[in-house]
Amino acid sequence: MIPFRTLSARPEESAMAAEATAVAAPSIHATAEERHDLGGFGYQQELHRGVGYFASFAAGFSFVSILTTVFQLFGLGFSFGGAAFFWTWPAVFAGQLLVALCFAELAARYPISGAIFQWSSRLAGTDFGWFTGWVMVIGQILTVATAAIALQAVLPSISTGFQIVGGSAADSAPTSPTGAQNAVLLGLLLLAVTTVITIIGVRLMAVLTSVGVVIELLGVAALVVALFFHAERAPSVVLTTEGAAGGAYLPLWLASSLMAAYVMVGFDSAGELSEETHRPRRTTPKTIIRALVVSGLGGGSCFWAASSQHPASPTGPWPRGV
Repeated sequence: MIPFRTLSARPEESAMAAEATAVAAPSIHATAEERHDLGGFGYQQELHRGVGYFASFAAGFSFVSILTTVFQLFGLGFSFGGAAFFWTWPAVFAGQLLVALCFAELAARYPISGAIFQWSSRLAGTDFGWFTGWVMVIGQILTVATAAIALQAVLPSISTGFQIVGGSAADSAPTSPTGAQNAVLLGLLLLAVTTVITIIGVRLMAVLTSVGVVIELLGVAALVVALFFHAERAPSVVLTTEGAAGGAYLPLWLASSLMAAYVMVGFDSAGELSEETHRPRRTTPKTIIRALVVSGLGGGSCFWAASSQHPASPTGPWPRGV
């Protein structure tokens, strides 16, 4: 959990803290400049700066996790808006890019753990910061839990051994009783493993996250190539509403945009690690923008490639191959 530190209200306290950081132990792997910079905010360097440039990028990109949501929610967006729901992706991306630019500016100005909590506290006051911080905590709990139980949409289809509840012969559909219970079990196991990794230290987390991101990037590229090489419809299908539900199209298209809005969040995670990142004023803003841009390009390519597949049935919204 991100530490919600008390903001220093008196300049003399900040000065004392800055002086204390000058003699901070070298084991924290922070330069004198970084310790002095942090001391300006009233903090003594305590966290280890074990996050490099790529690991910082990986933190933001892994939270977005485009492959997870391609498998989890593509069918939902396609069932509402049909093939043309692809255009909700660049629309949402454009809006989120504006948010990312603001976050990057704030991360450069306030390179402190807590990110959005710290930013809002210093810009709008501690009361607003307290409220914003708790909203972020609740939002992250819900988001991480939702992503964790999404394992059920993938793992049992890879191997029936992952269907622990009811055995391999049980219904693994997430909407079935055995599937829903197994989803909760797999999610709890994943949360337990990731919690242990976080407790061990940021260095291990950074290494594992970086490896996972490399694998995900390779997986995205392989998936896009495979889908385009086995396309059964021209890429121009995204200019049609084929596969959309009945009724007025604009409301359906707007409903399908919730899929893209759900995916492109969490790129500010790099900002939450600012106090553990080398040269955070230069590194963190770049990695926030890069995490969103790479996610936007990779996710858009996946959706475009998946839309080129035929529906599994004349009435079914799920494209074959996804």
